[in-house]
Amino acid sequence: MNLMEIIKRRILKFLGLEQLNSNPYAERLTFISDEENIIRQNIEEFRMWYIGNSDELLNYYTNEQLYGSAREPIYNRNRRNYFWGISSQEGDIKRVHSGIPNAIITTLVNAIGNCQIKTKDEVLQAKIDTIIDKTDLLHLINQQQMPLTMVEGWGAWKVNFNLDLAKHPLLEYYEAQNVDFMYKSGILLGIIYKDYYRFKNENYCLVETRSIKNGNSCIEYQLFRYNNKNEAIEVPLETIPELADLKNIEIPNLKRILGVPSKFFFNPLNKDYGRSLFDGKIDLFDDLDQILSQDSQTIRVSTPVEYYPVDLLERQRNGLPQMPKVFNRQFIKLESTPDGDGNSNGTIQTTQPELHIEQYSEDAKHKLDFILTGLLSPATMGIDIAKKDNAEAQREKEKVTIMTRNNIIDRQIKIIKDLITLCLIVQEYIDTNNISIQEYDISVMYDEFINPSFENELQILGSAWSDGQISTEKYVELLWGDKLSEAEKQKEIEAIESRRSEDNVKVGDFEDETPIGIDRL
Repeated sequence: MNLMEIIKRRILKFLGLEQLNSNPYAERLTFISDEENIIRQNIEEFRMWYIGNSDELLNYYTNEQLYGSAREPIYNRNRRNYFWGISSQEGDIKRVHSGIPNAIITTLVNAIGNCQIKTKDEVLQAKIDTIIDKTDLLHLINQQQMPLTMVEGWGAWKVNFNLDLAKHPLLEYYEAQNVDFMYKSGILLGIIYKDYYRFKNENYCLVETRSIKNGNSCIEYQLFRYNNKNEAIEVPLETIPELADLKNIEIPNLKRILGVPSKFFFNPLNKDYGRSLFDGKIDLFDDLDQILSQDSQTIRVSTPVEYYPVDLLERQRNGLPQMPKVFNRQFIKLESTPDGDGNSNGTIQTTQPELHIEQYSEDAKHKLDFILTGLLSPATMGIDIAKKDNAEAQREKEKVTIMTRNNIIDRQIKIIKDLITLCLIVQEYIDTNNISIQEYDISVMYDEFINPSFENELQILGSAWSDGQISTEKYVELLWGDKLSEAEKQKEIEAIESRRSEDNVKVGDFEDETPIGIDRL
């Protein structure tokens, strides 16, 4: 029995009843023998496109062309006709990868930016700041959790504690291939993590199940060895000496799983898991690479061809003509024709084919537009679509990006809140061997996308304040936000009110003076 079947049986045993994603006799499943295998295959494909290395893509599709598609031959018919799949069977082709899949994810992550994790309790804030610093949390979020969740559709955080290593929680992010969820009626009851090891030339998988049983948070371990038939056989943890100290753990009265799922978008075909941003885009990625590869090949074969008379060429030691070696130029031997006096009248002739690469350039732009549809604005990717640069026009061009960004942030805020809460719980458990608080008042904030400059905000808000449209308190709050503490904001309010009462001057009338608040930048 393979490991996937073992884990599926374990989940079934834990939940007591298997709930299917759809009708097992639905027409969609007519030509599918193993739906779980297709899900895992898609994850790997998405991952290869995100990595963006042409050699990795070629290796993946070569394997799929030879072996992978045979597992689901009818379902995978379209994949077998991809440019990368067909070209993998040919040798003398330069395959050009656009890098767009990676650029989309990187651009979105950059557009979202870093979050600020705040709480009103100063002592608690100090603990949060320490955890963030010790675990390098913001780096893990931006380099692993966010991009890989966008690409693969789901993943999960794991919160560990090991007093031999550190006096604070330890965080790991697990990719989609290495995590399974146990849901019942939409409620998460457990997370299964998988780690792979090689010991004495044999392969092992450590399965760690984190769940809630009888009101307690539990961690259970199982070790499996793969035999030569790729079947998983359970063996004692002591089989690998480094894992011998692992013991099942039960934390009393903690009704939380020591892990947090990471999902951004609902997947209608797999409701307990997430949907990748690359769903529905792989065909277009492949088309774009085909266009760029054809464009590259067109330029190469359109290189000027020079016809050299044999008499003009240098000779090798064996007396044969030595063809000139110049990068990317083609030389064709032309027999010399002697004249009536016996002299050769051969000359070097050059031909230049006419290039028609505009069709590829235009087609590539159209394909890129289709790829970005529903994900990002071309302007966000640095593609100039209009000669306008004022703030209002820019925001209009960025609407698609803003909507995608907001949807991700809505889910991300909850994920981070749950993660920080777990870290604080584990920190208390490390410090006191007790858990007294299971909920914390935490806020997670992201900066607004395409913020106007401070000078523009000052002008707009100053005008609204001077016209009586907003109060002084609201003016200071909107102008400074989190840049000032509450005490500094209060001083600013008092200074503005004092100045207005003394001089009876509106904010917008200061033409030769530094605007109010600008000196605090």
